[in-house]
Amino acid sequence: MAAMTNINVSRASQNEPATLSTRHDIPIEQRTDVTVDELEGTSLPCPAELYDGKVVYKMANYAHGKSQTRFISKLDRYLEEHPIGDLVTETNFRLWPELPDQSRIPDVAFVKNERVPDDPHRFPALAPDLVIEIISPEDNFMQVMNKVDAYLEQGTQMIWLVITITREVLVCTTTGKYSVRDLLTAPDRLPGFELPVSKIFEGIPLPPRS
Repeated sequence: MAAMTNINVSRASQNEPATLSTRHDIPIEQRTDVTVDELEGTSLPCPAELYDGKVVYKMANYAHGKSQTRFISKLDRYLEEHPIGDLVTETNFRLWPELPDQSRIPDVAFVKNERVPDDPHRFPALAPDLVIEIISPEDNFMQVMNKVDAYLEQGTQMIWLVITITREVLVCTTTGKYSVRDLLTAPDRLPGFELPVSKIFEGIPLPPRS
C-alpha cells in the first residue's frame, strides 16, 4: 500500500493526476475527513467504502470471488427473462444522502426498475432493494451485522449474507433473520428465482482451521 502511494505522489510531481493524495498532500487512506463527493472523484486501486470520513478498502479473496460470480451469473440470467431491475457489483452507494462522510459497497446489489438512478456515472443516493454480502472467515461478524442493520434502516428490503464457513445463507429482513441451507428464493422480490445454496459453494473448499 505504501509503495502504491509513493508511486502516485511521484506522478503528481510530474504534473499527472494524483490518485491517492489530495488535501495537504496526505494520502487519502490516512485521512478521516474524506467526503463521498471527493471519493467519487478519486481514482483508487480497488473499491473502497467510507466510514466516518475514513477510506476502507474491500479486498476479496479467490473463494469470495467465485461465490460472487455464481450469484452474478444466476441473477443475470434471471433478469434477462424477468427484466424487473438492475444488477450491479462493487458499486458505491450513498446510503445516507444527508451524511457526506459515509458510503457502503455491497458485493452484489439489485435495484428495481422504478428506483434505478438517473445518472449511472454517480454513486447512487439510495439503498438497494436486495443486497448480497459474502462473509469470509477473516471478516468481523459484528461489523458485518452493523452493515446489515444500516441497509435495512435505510430501506433495503432483503439481505443475503453468504457464510462460507457454515455453508449457509442468512436471510435478513426488517421482520427477522433466518438461515437457508437448501433452496434460496425471494418470491416477493424476485418471483421465480431459485438458487440451491450448495451451488454457491460448489468447488470451494472449507477454509483451513486456525
